Amino acid sequence: MPEPAYATIARNALEQVLATELDAIEAAAGLVAGAIAADGVLQAFGTGHSRIVTLELAGRAGGLAAVSMLAVKDLVMFGGADPGPILDPTYERESGLAERIYRLAAPSEHDAFLIVSNSGINAAVIEMATLARERSHPIVAVTSLAHTRSAGARSTQGPHLADLADVVIDNHAPAGDAALEITPGVRTGAVSSFTGVLIAQLLTELVCRRLLARDIDPPVHVSANLAQGDAHNRGLYERYRDQVRPIEP
Repeated sequence: MPEPAYATIARNALEQVLATELDAIEAAAGLVAGAIAADGVLQAFGTGHSRIVTLELAGRAGGLAAVSMLAVKDLVMFGGADPGPILDPTYERESGLAERIYRLAAPSEHDAFLIVSNSGINAAVIEMATLARERSHPIVAVTSLAHTRSAGARSTQGPHLADLADVVIDNHAPAGDAALEITPGVRTGAVSSFTGVLIAQLLTELVCRRLLARDIDPPVHVSANLAQGDAHNRGLYERYRDQVRPIEP
């Protein structure tokens, strides 16, 4: 069987990230390690499929315990809001969501933010970046610069996510994310989740190395499916219980 076209696309995207984004990821690692060293955490926020990247960072085996995943669903799970509206896939365009999510999370002044959005244009991510910037939180953006700069992008008011971040990591997804034209007018092969997970894992490694260089043991989860996992992780949960939201099973 010949190699599927997406395999070539995925390989090329991976190579682009590794060839061009390591300096930005290293800079982001410095911001995140600085936050953790100051007893802060990384607040990771995304909407839609961008949540895949934030979930890759938070509450997983081999991941940093000092990562709190923020999401629109927090309004229901922690704020008691009606779940109906958040089932609308366009709800991320609603102004005012970010402030409500930020207020529920109550970030520390020492926290850094990582905000993920392929398009970088919807109200929730722009307003979260604006709130973080106004409160002097360091901000890392993971986004598609191709989409941000595309003439075909949906028009919105105000800045894009890339305009508000201290460090911008390009996920190298094309405008619209789907990279493979199967037939005229039909595109598949989304890239942003694949490269976003790679970026998340590179960032985790480099943060750990930065912490070790400061003589700080990286607070890293062990798989709960290993014999020592529950006991190891219990200490981390207690350490960060007031700063990091639990993730649903």
